[in-house]
Amino acid sequence: MTELLSSVTSTATALLTPEFWAVQWPLWRASVLTCASILLFRICYRFFILRLTAYLKHRYHYDFIDSFVKAFNHPIQTFLWILAFYSFIVLSPLNPFSQHPAFDKILRSSLIICLIWGVYNLCDAGHGLIMQLLKRSSLHIDETLAEMISALAHMVCVMFGIVLVANEWNYDITAFVASLGIGAMAIAFAAKDSLANIFGSLVIITERPFVIGDWISANNVEGIVESITFRSTCIRTFYQELVYVPNNLLSNTPIINYTQRQKYRIQFMLGLTYSTTREQMQEVCQQIRNLCERLDEIYNDGIDVNFFEFGDSSLNIRIVCYAKAPNNSVYLRAREKFNLEVMKILEENGVSCAFPSRSIYFETPIPEAVKEK
Repeated sequence: MTELLSSVTSTATALLTPEFWAVQWPLWRASVLTCASILLFRICYRFFILRLTAYLKHRYHYDFIDSFVKAFNHPIQTFLWILAFYSFIVLSPLNPFSQHPAFDKILRSSLIICLIWGVYNLCDAGHGLIMQLLKRSSLHIDETLAEMISALAHMVCVMFGIVLVANEWNYDITAFVASLGIGAMAIAFAAKDSLANIFGSLVIITERPFVIGDWISANNVEGIVESITFRSTCIRTFYQELVYVPNNLLSNTPIINYTQRQKYRIQFMLGLTYSTTREQMQEVCQQIRNLCERLDEIYNDGIDVNFFEFGDSSLNIRIVCYAKAPNNSVYLRAREKFNLEVMKILEENGVSCAFPSRSIYFETPIPEAVKEK
């Protein structure tokens, strides 16, 4: 340690002597000036180019420029540091250290790593960029599919970078690629259920039987879809429970999507007492038909209001109509308003709803003593 300190001290002392600058400076001039120029360019890049791109984004709303700059900002600055160090060493008079072939490989490997790094970052920034470009072209892609494509691009970037760097250092990657193929087959057999879930997620995303936020019922689970991943779909039930259903099951089971229906069907039997007269029955049916046509919450088509049958304990009117409702909450309010109007019609016509009842007749008269009890 003492010898190292003395060596550094003697070198620093030599740098301050005129003899050193007269003899050594011409030898170091190219390396020092090149290194300083690269570092100066890095400073200009940070303070001018980044501010220029921020101005262009604000002035012309070029979001893609900002996405590219953010993705390649750190890789470019890192590579400029490496390039400055490389130029300083290679152009210096430190022979044979400066002529070592490993420095060229280090520089090319650094360039590959920085490029892959930038593309890797662009997979995240490009995710939003691609979505914006597709929307401007009137093409819509599911958000979940974009996230899956981004994750796949990340894996491809990493594998591609490893192969390029290994090839730069003259490593034989043939056996590596062959082992990947064998390993992929083994993984495919071992994780067939996981792969089935992945393909199931692709089927769900491409065919789009539902999207995030839809109210669905599938595989005995009913609720709101919160997320769709490679493995499963997260559904929050109306009891606020989170249920994770494997995509393989969802892609092979019937799915009821309540959100996608355009009409909410209202259908029920209205039972009136047997004391209702024929005139009252006709008037009630007609007024309910007029009610369906008058209400703004009810579609005018598909209305059926008829005296349907003689029930066991009631005269049944079958009512069928369709409510205008974009969601279940609006449907419930429309259903409530419709039911209250029907009750008003019954009250105005002096009829009442029947309730299930049964009369029992004894073939043998009941003794008086039993009746008193």
